[in-house]
Amino acid sequence: MGDIKVSWPKPKFAGSSALVAALLLTGCGGGGGGGSTSTPISTPSPSPTPTPTPTPTQSCSGLNLLEIAQASSDQASGGLVAANTIDDNLDDASRWSAPGIPAALTLDLGQQHLLREVGIAWHLGDQRTSSFTLEVSNDGTNFISLQGVTQSAGNTLSYERYDVADTSARFVRISGTGTSDGNPFGIVEAALFGCSENAVAVTVTPVDTSAFGLNPNVAPGQNFELIDWALDTPAVDPSDGFAQRTQDVDLANFSDQYFFTASDGGMVFRSTIDGATTSANSTFTRSELREMLRRGNRSISTQGVNQNNWLLGYQPDPGVTVGGRGGVLKGTLAINHVSTTGSNSHIGRMVFGQIHASSDEPIRLYYKKFPGNVRGYVYFAHEIRGADDIYFMVVGPEITDRDRSPVEQADPLNGIALNEVFSYEIINAGARIDVIIRRGDQDGEIIGHNFVDMTVENSGYDTTDEWNYFKAGVYTQNNTGDAADFDQATFYRLSNTHN
Repeated sequence: MGDIKVSWPKPKFAGSSALVAALLLTGCGGGGGGGSTSTPISTPSPSPTPTPTPTPTQSCSGLNLLEIAQASSDQASGGLVAANTIDDNLDDASRWSAPGIPAALTLDLGQQHLLREVGIAWHLGDQRTSSFTLEVSNDGTNFISLQGVTQSAGNTLSYERYDVADTSARFVRISGTGTSDGNPFGIVEAALFGCSENAVAVTVTPVDTSAFGLNPNVAPGQNFELIDWALDTPAVDPSDGFAQRTQDVDLANFSDQYFFTASDGGMVFRSTIDGATTSANSTFTRSELREMLRRGNRSISTQGVNQNNWLLGYQPDPGVTVGGRGGVLKGTLAINHVSTTGSNSHIGRMVFGQIHASSDEPIRLYYKKFPGNVRGYVYFAHEIRGADDIYFMVVGPEITDRDRSPVEQADPLNGIALNEVFSYEIINAGARIDVIIRRGDQDGEIIGHNFVDMTVENSGYDTTDEWNYFKAGVYTQNNTGDAADFDQATFYRLSNTHN
C-alpha cells in the first residue's frame, strides 16, 4: 500500500494521465478524470443483436464514487460539451446541453467496475423534470437496458441518486428523452457509484497551504471574518462552570490553547476529552464555532425563530423576520489529530460540521479513524426531530445498518488521511440536506456525496417553531479515552451563506 499524499487542486487531477490510471484502480474518487479535455464523439448505436446482460460480480463490495475516465456525447450545444459533466463543477454554466431529443451521454470508467448507483445533477434540476433511460456496456458498442424511461424528481440542483441492479460494466449511457418545459436536455454533473476488485490506495500530491494567504502572526479572527460566530471551548467559564463562550467582536483578537493560529496561518481548533461541556445535558467537549447571524447585535436573542437563526428550506413561513432560509456551509481543512484511546465506538471519532436545530441536529458530519489505519472515513448523522439518529456514509465503507453509528475497523482505501487538506459542503435546499466532500480546495475533485430527504424520512422539522444554525470546528465524540487525549483540525477556508 503506497503512501498517501495530499493534492493541491490546481492543476486538477484530470491533468495527469498517470494519476488518472492510479485513481481508476481505486474504484473511488470524483468524476473529474481525464475527460475534462475530451472532444464529444458519436456514441455507436446498439447492435441489432445485443450481447448478454453484463453479469454482477461478487468480488467487491462498497458504494464508492467511481472515477470516470471520459465522457462523450452524440450532440452538444457550443461549449456545453460532454466533458463538463465530469469536471467536478456543479455550476450550471459548466454542463452538457443537447439541442435535440433523443440525446445520449456516454461515461467510460476505463475498465469494468461493479455499478450500483448512478448520480445526476440536472440542468434546472430544482425547476423542471427530465426523462431518461440508462444502458450499460462492456465494449462501448453493444448496450443493454439497465433502467427504462425514468423521470427526475425536479427538486434539487445537487445529485439525484438512482439505485440500479448491481451490474459489472465499463460504459454507462444516459439517454435523454425529454424535459417538462420542452427546452434543451442538460446534465451539469454525472457520477457513478460502486466498487472495483482492483482497489489500491489513492495517491495525491501535497497542498501548498501558503497559497491560502493566511498570516501566521495574528489571531484567527484577523484571518477569518468571525463577526457572525461564537466560539465554545473546553475552558471552564468560572461564572457557571460550563464551557467558555467568546462571541462576535470579542473573537477578533482572541486565542488560547484550544483556538489559535497555526504556523501556516490556519485556524486551529483543539478539543481535549477532559474539559468543560456546553451544558449539563452535553456529554462531549468541543472547540467549535456556533453561527450567530445577528452579527454583534446582542439585543437579538441567540435562541428562537428570529434574525439570529435560519429556517430549513421546507419549513413553513413563521410570519416573522429570520436570518435566512436554507443555506450552505463550506469548509476547507485538515484534521491533524484524533483520539487514540477509548472504546471502539468512541476512539478516533469527531464532528467537524453541523446543522443544529433548537434541540436536535439535522446534520452532524463525522470523521472517524482507528489508530492503526492510514485513513479515516466521513459520514453524517441525521437526527429525526425528537427521536433517534440515522446514518449515511459519504466517503468510506457502505453502511448496512443506518440505525447504528458505523464502527468499521478496516483501513478505508478511499478515505482521508490526517493532515490531508480536503473540503466539505453542507447544503440545505428544500427538504434535502446534501453533503459533498472534495480533495484539496473548494474546486477540487469530488470524492464523496450523500444526502437525506427530510420529507421522505418524515424528519419532523417542517414546523413554524423550529430554528437552525451552522456549527464548524472540532466537536469531540469521545468521553471514554484518556483525559489528555484530543482532537484537532486546522481550517483554511470557512463560509456560511443563506438565502
